Amino acid sequence: MPKSYRKERLDELFWEEINSIVMYELSDPRVADIGVTQVDVAPDLTTARVFITPFYEDVDTRETLKGLDAAQGYIRSQLAQRIKVRRIPELIFKIDRTYLEARRVDAILDSLPPAAEESNEEKKEETTSD
Repeated sequence: MPKSYRKERLDELFWEEINSIVMYELSDPRVADIGVTQVDVAPDLTTARVFITPFYEDVDTRETLKGLDAAQGYIRSQLAQRIKVRRIPELIFKIDRTYLEARRVDAILDSLPPAAEESNEEKKEETTSD
């Protein structure tokens, strides 16, 4: 089923506002050093899955989720003031590990010896010259 234009707009609008609230307005130290990567609002506006990512590997994600759950009332009240929709969805916070996994893969690729790349290039040259 194709995504509707309205849903895409709502996802982006909620992402902008929730990210702004989390980054600049929450003073709870448990929610420091995180960013909102994506928001997926249900079509009936009952729930919104909010994907967050820690900026550092040593962030305690369980404590972060507890802090966000504790701040959910404040976040929803701010959303109600900023976004004019029928209802403000219940926020379900989830950890998005994509960024940390990408950094881990980059570190592994950076640790590979450069000789492997040179030998691949030599093999390509040998096969093209044959």
